[in-house]
Amino acid sequence: MSVAAVVVCAAAAGFAVKALTVPESHSARVVDVEGDADLGRLTLRADPRLTPMAGDRLVPGDRAGYSFSVTNAGPDTIRHVVVRSVKVAAPGTDDRLAVVSVSDPSCWGIGRVECIFQELVPGRTRTVHVVVDTPANRPPRGRMVIHTFMGRFTEPVGGAIPLEVIGEIKATTGRFP
Repeated sequence: MSVAAVVVCAAAAGFAVKALTVPESHSARVVDVEGDADLGRLTLRADPRLTPMAGDRLVPGDRAGYSFSVTNAGPDTIRHVVVRSVKVAAPGTDDRLAVVSVSDPSCWGIGRVECIFQELVPGRTRTVHVVVDTPANRPPRGRMVIHTFMGRFTEPVGGAIPLEVIGEIKATTGRFP
């Protein structure tokens, strides 16, 4: 039986009934990152340093980890938030990131890490932990740099779908002994 039916029956029986009003809830708008979303409300953070998975220093060929997170400060839910991590490489060298694991099911890692968060509600943070194999052929005192950035897909160009970078690029760096 509905609440309205109970109130009507109680009033008909002579009981005093106090009408309660409940303020109408206003849900947040849902906007697409490709459309009218206020992208300045998204914040990206990334670890500044690669962390060795074993020991206290990076060793070429061993595993290392880093994390990044994206936060929506609101007030709208934002759909299709894209975050990508890529290895920075000198021309002519291997620029693929050797991804071992990615913690979030909205992400994958094949040569780079890419996440597409279908909906990021106001106040929500998505944190992603990544494990990579470091290159075995690093020179002494060499370094490995990973750039993480947010983006949005743009119109196809020559069969490819480019990603427009949004906001700052965050660098995660590892130095080898």
